[in-house]
Amino acid sequence: MASLDFYSDRNGSAPPRDQDELPDATRRGLLNLVQSKIDADWFAQRFPEQCLDGNGVCGTNVEALTVDLQALIPELGYPLLTSNGSADEAIFDLLEYAAQRLSLPEQDGWHSFYRHYELKFDQKRGRRSFREEVNQMLSRGRATFEMDDALQIQRFGTPEVRGVLADLNPNTRDAALDKLIVDSRALFMSYREGDRKLGLEKLWDAFERLKTIEFPGNKKASAQQLLAHINDEPFRELLEAEMRALTNIGNGFNLRHHETDKHQVPTEAYDYLYSRMGGLMITLLRESGRLA
Repeated sequence: MASLDFYSDRNGSAPPRDQDELPDATRRGLLNLVQSKIDADWFAQRFPEQCLDGNGVCGTNVEALTVDLQALIPELGYPLLTSNGSADEAIFDLLEYAAQRLSLPEQDGWHSFYRHYELKFDQKRGRRSFREEVNQMLSRGRATFEMDDALQIQRFGTPEVRGVLADLNPNTRDAALDKLIVDSRALFMSYREGDRKLGLEKLWDAFERLKTIEFPGNKKASAQQLLAHINDEPFRELLEAEMRALTNIGNGFNLRHHETDKHQVPTEAYDYLYSRMGGLMITLLRESGRLA
């Protein structure tokens, strides 16, 4: 039940994935995908309708499923296509909800008296197939999101930030610094805007701690020693200027301080700032032997 690919996928001419908001067609497609699984009894193992003889599952208890779904994601209506105006977060919550609860239904024994098949289920195959279908729709819709192996929707970001997220793997021998960086990456991959803002703030916190790693207690001398690992003088001077610039950005915007006179970081600047700071930190960590 693998997803079909398309000519443009096979020939490298598919459009770039640069959409941070779900296109309307993609949103409708995802809602329809989950609805089709409900209609085809993919949720029957979790919400079973028992055969009248009590010996097997023959369908889905849609009422029980709907009550559960609307209790957990109250923004959604039913049938699901009535929810096309819902926020992207509600759609992503629905996809994670579905992935955790569905199983591929297969015909089992034929019940001649009631003239239906009883059902058996393959959860592993069902989840794999559903994930493939979700990711194909997200890809074809140019969305910057995908469902990972843990069946969670993650944001892998616009092109400028993807390399940073892939390469920012610390091994600093400073557990607190490593945790700040790792937590920052995880938060910045969230589909929730608030999480991404928090991830950006944690990256600035990590930068401030990194500047003290050589000589704790003397930030200025420590930062200079950190730069001393870079042999090329013009490049070292460029990075020193970049460190000053990013420090000023952190102090001027609500990244490290939240007084009323600090500028708000616009959402469209998140990827730019993360890739800029992340690129600097990757270089400093690599040159000082602290990158995994």
